[in-house]
Formats: sequence, C-alpha cells, structure tokens
Amino acid sequence: MKRIKDMWRVNILFLLILGVCCHAWAQNVAFIASPSANKIGVRDQVQVTFTIQNVDNLADLRPTGFGDFNRLAGPFQSQSVSFTNGARSSSITLTYVLQAKHEGKLTIPPATAKDAAGHTYQSNPITIEVVPGSLAQQQRRPARSNPFGDDDDPFAAMQQQLARMQQLQQQMMQGGAPMQQQQQAPQQNDATANDAEIKKDLFIKVSVDKSKVHVGEQITTSYKLYSRIPMQVSFSKLPSLNGFWTQDFEIPRQPKPTEEVVDGKKYQVFLLKKSALFPQETGTLQLDPAEAKGVARIAQKLRPMNGTLMMNDPFFNNAFFNAMGYKDVNVHLVSTPVNITVTQLPEKDKPADFGGAVGNFTIAAKLDKPELTTDDVAALTLTISGSGNLKLIEAPKLTLPNGINTYDPQIVDTITGRSTTISGSKIITYAITPHTPGDFDIPPVAFTYFNPQTGTYTTLHTQGFKMHVKAGKHYNPSHTTADNTPIAIKDIHDISAQPLGELKLRSYPLLLAPGYWVGYFVPVVAFLLLAVWKRRNDELSRDNVLLRNKRANKIALQRLITAKKLLATNETKPFYEEISKAIWLYLSDKSGIPLSALSRETAKAALMARSVPEALQNKFESVIWECETALYASGGSKSKAVTYDDAVKIISDLEGVI
Repeated sequence: MKRIKDMWRVNILFLLILGVCCHAWAQNVAFIASPSANKIGVRDQVQVTFTIQNVDNLADLRPTGFGDFNRLAGPFQSQSVSFTNGARSSSITLTYVLQAKHEGKLTIPPATAKDAAGHTYQSNPITIEVVPGSLAQQQRRPARSNPFGDDDDPFAAMQQQLARMQQLQQQMMQGGAPMQQQQQAPQQNDATANDAEIKKDLFIKVSVDKSKVHVGEQITTSYKLYSRIPMQVSFSKLPSLNGFWTQDFEIPRQPKPTEEVVDGKKYQVFLLKKSALFPQETGTLQLDPAEAKGVARIAQKLRPMNGTLMMNDPFFNNAFFNAMGYKDVNVHLVSTPVNITVTQLPEKDKPADFGGAVGNFTIAAKLDKPELTTDDVAALTLTISGSGNLKLIEAPKLTLPNGINTYDPQIVDTITGRSTTISGSKIITYAITPHTPGDFDIPPVAFTYFNPQTGTYTTLHTQGFKMHVKAGKHYNPSHTTADNTPIAIKDIHDISAQPLGELKLRSYPLLLAPGYWVGYFVPVVAFLLLAVWKRRNDELSRDNVLLRNKRANKIALQRLITAKKLLATNETKPFYEEISKAIWLYLSDKSGIPLSALSRETAKAALMARSVPEALQNKFESVIWECETALYASGGSKSKAVTYDDAVKIISDLEGVI
C-alpha cells in the first residue's frame, strides 16, 4: 500500500514539472525572418518581415544588412500583445520592401535583436531565387480566409497601408508620373510655410569659447547646424570677420552628427565650420551672421522625425513623401550675431622689445658654424614653438658685437595642431657674416610673450654662443702687426702725424673743378627726371585701365615668384591658387575686363579678339583646367613644376602678342 502511494506521488510531481516546462516552452523567444515570396523576378519587389516574439524590454532590433538587395522602403514597425488561456504573448515586427540587384540565389543575412538584460537573439537567414524579368503577375496569392471576419480584422488597416506604400514605391520606380501630377499643386504652396515654426527645428548657431579677450588672444568659434527634420542646406554667406586674423580648423568633409538637447528637445548637430580667431583691434567686435540656404522636408503639422534623414537617402523621394503627408520647403537660415569685447594688452611690465606674441611658447636657438672664416656665412636659427598667434609674431632683434653683420631673417611658419588650438613652430633664420677675424660672443636672444591664462608677460632667453673667426682668402686688412698678423679694421683711423708744411694745396680755382659743376647739374637733372616720371605716373593714375595694362606683367611676375617659393616648400593648394590668380589677373589687366566678369568663355573671346594664336589659347585653357582640378577635385594630371613652367611661358608669350 505504501508503495502505491509513493508511485502516485512520483506521478503527480512529474505532471507538475511537465506543466511548468510546457508553460516555459510556450513563452520561449521566437525570432523569424520571412519573405513574401521565395522566387521573384529581378524587376519585382519583395517584402521581408522580421518578427520577434516574447521578448520583454527589447532594446535593439535591426537587420545586419540586405546582401544583394536594395532597400526601397522601411522599416515599418508594428507591435501586438495577446492573451491565450491567461498566458501573455507579444510580438514586434519590422517590414522592409527590397529589390534584387541581380539574378541568382541571393541570401539576406540574419537580423539581430538585444533586450535590456543584454541577451542577444538572431533570426534565420533568407534565401530567395531571383530570375530574369518579372513574376508579379504569376504570383498572385489566393485570397486567405479571415478568422476575424470582414469587419473585425485588426491587421486589415496595416496591410492596406503596406500595400499603398508598395504601390507608391512601384510608381516611383516606373517614373511616378501620375503621382507627380497630383502633387504639383501642393508644391506651389511651399512658400506659405510658417518660417518661425520651421526654425524651431532647424537653425544655425555660432558659439565661442570666450567673449572677453585681449588683443591677439585666441577665440575658438564653431558654426553648427541643429536639426530635428530631414534637410539639405549649405552656407550661402560666411561672416566677413573684420578685425580678426583667422585660421580654420580641419574638420571631416562628411562630419558625423552628434546629439544635443536644447530647451528640452533633442537635436542632431552638424559641425559646419570651426575657426580660431585672433582679434587685431580693441573695442566691441561683432561676428556678423552666417547664412545658409537649402531645402527641408516637413510634415504637414511639422512633427519631427526620429533620427536625421538626409536628402540623399535612397528612400527620400518627393512623390512618396508628398503622398505620406510631407512636403519640401525652401529655408533661409541666419545665425545670431555674437559680440566680442577686446581689450588692449596691459602696459604694466610690458618690455620695450615686445613683439606681439600672445599665447604660450618656448624658444630654442642653434648656431650651425661656431668656427668659420671671414669668407663664410653662419646661420643662427631661432625656433619659437607653442600655441597662439604664431603667424603674427615679430622676429626678435639680434644684438651682435662689432665686426659681425646680419640681414633680414627668413621666416617659416609651420602649423602642426588644428584640433582645439592653433599650435606649431615659427622658424627664424638669421644669416651672420663676420668681416673681421677674432673671437666673438653672441649674446642670448630675448623673447617676450603675453600669457592670457596668467595675465602676465613672460620673457625667455636662449643660450649664448661663442664664435671663432679666422681671416679668409679675401680678407684685406688696412693694418698688420709686426708678425703680419691681421687685425681688425677700426671705424676711426689714426690721426696723421705728417707736418703741415708737407700738405699739398690745390693750384687751381674751385670754379674750375669738375666736381663743383657736377654738384650743380646732378640735382637739376634728377629734378627734371623726377618731374617727367611724376607727370607720366599722374597720367596713368587718371587712366586706370592703362595703368593696370602697364603693370599687368609686373604683378603677374610677383605672383609667379610667390608660387615658386610655395613649390619649393611643397604647399599644394596655395601654389595652385597663386598660379590661377597670376593668369586670371594678368588677362583681366591686359584686356580691361573686370575680374568678376571673366570666365572661360569671355577669356576665349578676349584672346580671339586680340588675334592670339589658337595653340596659345589651348595652352591657357589647359593650365586653368589643371589649377581648378587640383584645387576643387582629386588632383591634377601634371606635376606642379610642369604647371609652373607652363604658366611662365603663357604669360611671356601673351606679353609678346597682346
């Protein structure tokens, strides 16, 4: 009897465990991907649905890609919750409309999902056979029975909406003429949109890191586009920034948006321009507004869309969105002006040799030849490194001993940092030429800068150098010692000890001396030449066209010299800018056509009117095309040296023809 009772207990326990397991199995997660057809034509569309069931607190649901299919529409999301015998079940569905890229057996990769607890789920892959042509007429499905009845189907509205979207998409793929005709009338009313409402969801903002600075102190300014609606805009007018020296920061050509919350609303933010400004005058300076123009796509009630959809999205089609209640409007965005208060640098403790450096710097010095002859030239190099107004720093003045000369230094600015501050180095090279032998002490060089963080002046000193100079082959001293050792030339010679009676007097009158009359005639001749030159210059000044014509070759030559220096330092963009300006300005000055009216067509007409040979015209167009390609495209087809030589030859040949 006891054994029978034990068996009943075991059976009851087994049934309870089985019931719990069945209930748990009923609640298991199911993640299924299914197509509307397993075989389609290459011109047909297919509807793919990803359905995940019984996942609470779903955090992420997305496809990993569509393989060899193009996405035409979607995602369209739906969610349902049902109760069966007291058991709850839920499902979330994402639907996409796709079209195959080519024929064959194509596979759509699995989609992935993740819940709030960190569990990851994956759907099944889908394989679809794609054949030539279209099977749309052959794959009409028979009508399915409606278990809810004709009036109570909860999915009927969703299916009608998906069918309507698919029909609209089919019309767009085939040209969309009927839809475009229907939407022409509403498009004419775009100008009546409420600009004030649009600008709550789309605007430009200029931000600065500081609004009160000293002269020469860096200000970082950012131009940002804030958007909550699909749009495509670009700058139409940049601020002139009068009173500032500017240096742009490098930003990606296709910047990724960030998210910011403004007045409780989340915006997608695009960084359009970032610059470092260095004020050059005191007072209240204004950053005048930046302007942008473009097109924004809005809902009839201006409801923002989730995420940022750019106008180049494959699904961003006028006919489709007009049918869905969206419309395009032209927008003109203007930023708010920003005032900057600029004060003068403090006069307290300001050194007399202050060269205008503002920032935080270090200095180093190097002498390449501590031993040399009077025939040699040494180079003293100062390297000023740090962050601040590097390009505006004046070269420090050298204090050299008697017997050593120097000339204007060569200066090279190297900007190496453009992330948050303008940093780099200013390399100043002094050429030192000794003209007397001996041992010399070159004193340390002082460099002073103003540190805006501490509000004080800081003076740095380099190390001093010793220089030993020997007499060179071309050294010609005026005096030597007893052992023929050369000594330095003195600025004041010794007083002559010759007796006064031995001095020779002139034996002819002063009026007969040639130098006397030369002293009269030279100023007169110089005055006449100056008068003639001034008269000719006044005539040229009155005739501006003639003046520009006369000076065209000189101005072009100066630009070509600058271009040659840029070629030596391998600065690509400034080099092509100088070449392009040299040729265009030369032709503008020679032809009398304003630079704003010059184009390839007007330039060709001007050259033909002056009987310029066709070969020279083609050479002119070739160099202009090379410069434009290098400046605004991926690069030119010729080397910079060849382009420079061609530009020099063109201007030389045109000078002989025009």
